[in-house]
Amino acid sequence: MNNFLIMARYQIKLLFRNYKSLILGFSLPIIMFFIFGNLLSNYQVYGDINLTSLLVPAYIPIIIINGVLVIYGQNFLVYKEQGNLIKYKLLGLRQITISTSMYFATLVFQILAVFVLIIFAYFTKGVEFPFNQSISLIGTFVLINILEYSIVFLLTSLVNKSVTYQSISLMIFYFQIFLGGLTFPPEMFPKFLKEIVYIFNPIIYGLEMMRDMWIGNKSFFDEGKNISILLLWSLFFFGLGFFFNKSNLNKNRDSKFVNVKQNT
Repeated sequence: MNNFLIMARYQIKLLFRNYKSLILGFSLPIIMFFIFGNLLSNYQVYGDINLTSLLVPAYIPIIIINGVLVIYGQNFLVYKEQGNLIKYKLLGLRQITISTSMYFATLVFQILAVFVLIIFAYFTKGVEFPFNQSISLIGTFVLINILEYSIVFLLTSLVNKSVTYQSISLMIFYFQIFLGGLTFPPEMFPKFLKEIVYIFNPIIYGLEMMRDMWIGNKSFFDEGKNISILLLWSLFFFGLGFFFNKSNLNKNRDSKFVNVKQNT
């Protein structure tokens, strides 16, 4: 526990020293809220609810995706590529301690970015935070984090180069936010596109949950269908990740065995 706290403090300092990614991470949802809050101010969803009041629960998943998929995944792969995981292992730190501390630093970033977005939305558009739905919103927040972490787990099982990971993660990032209803609402999608999105982009189920929690239509456990779909997608990505990790380990063992045999 001591090692984790020390490492987490160190990772938080490293993360908050990276001013470029930090400024982008905090400003992106705010800029999007400002633009789309004015652009779609007359658009209504669910019959009579102004879309502006539902932009915050749509942009919270963007903060999560950016924090987990882009920032955490990239930093973890840089550590892996540079051999830092092995170096820390020699110092008595396990990989799980390092990765967890890196994730914790990202979680701190997410919470602060969400807080800043909520404050900005309140003072510019009068969007109020539904405190009575806090627990349900936190549950949804955690569920989306699990989904994004499972995607990172799969990608880091397939990719060894941080440059390659950065390109792929950004493609997935934009795919999720633009074709997941996180920018333009899914109600604006044509029917055929909406059907594709609901099949291939699970983040839209996280968006539905966030919206429902925000306007108080349902509690967390009323969202059985969305919870099940998000968890099934997460298990699917984790399963693929474990499969490719195992395959890579077997390949490395075989190559080492061949090298030893050739040397002898």
